[in-house]
Amino acid sequence: MTMRQTQHALNIVEAFKAKLTEEQRTAVGAAHFDELSLLIESAMSTAVLEEMEKAADQVDELAHKLRHFAEHFDN
Repeated sequence: MTMRQTQHALNIVEAFKAKLTEEQRTAVGAAHFDELSLLIESAMSTAVLEEMEKAADQVDELAHKLRHFAEHFDN
């Protein structure tokens, strides 16, 4: 996890906490807010990795097309 993603997750949790009353924040507790932050980080990582995999697939497909083009360029 990058520090940027960690900080973004913490910012999301803080924004969520700001919408709660003090009583609600106390009832949820720090441990659960920490868990929420980890869940948010995990979701961001999953989304980033899925998009990176799609991009890698596109690069691989392009490499195959370039190789095919180069092999048949003179034909």
